Amino acid sequence: MIRKPSVYMSRCFGFDKCRYDAKDFFCEFAEKLKKHVEIVHWCPEIAIGLGCPREKIRVVRIDGKNQLFQPETGKFFTEKMTEFSDKYLKILENIDGFFLKAKSPSCGVRNTKLYRGKSDELISTDANGFFAERVLALFPDTPVLTELDLENKEKTEDFLKRVFLKYGRIPADFAD
Repeated sequence: MIRKPSVYMSRCFGFDKCRYDAKDFFCEFAEKLKKHVEIVHWCPEIAIGLGCPREKIRVVRIDGKNQLFQPETGKFFTEKMTEFSDKYLKILENIDGFFLKAKSPSCGVRNTKLYRGKSDELISTDANGFFAERVLALFPDTPVLTELDLENKEKTEDFLKRVFLKYGRIPADFAD
């Protein structure tokens, strides 16, 4: 039996109502992908003890360092998220790709808002979420895609090729 590719997918892509607002999030690409890969999924924010629904968290820059901060409570979750991410990602084996939720303070990849300190001053919209930052560091040769990247045909095709071609071919579901 031929092994299917293994893809880590953000849990909010139809597995669980785990977003901060407890709402559903539907992504057609994610639904297609689920049919053709072995899925590994988790929500880093739930894993560090944040409830659902929950107050929003954000990436903030304080003294030149990015932190994970919850404005409504004044709490920082940087250490918890970094510890969880490192521990969780180091036990993952044979992961062929990551499909992560864009703009998320945990999973966003080059599309997360970054604020100046505890203020509402936006200083960037191309930061990485904390979990995604660790994914990129620990899996530098593994393809990573977000639902916003689906707008870029080349990025999407590259992801599909890198995930599927060593197992045969790209499934017809993904043909134009």
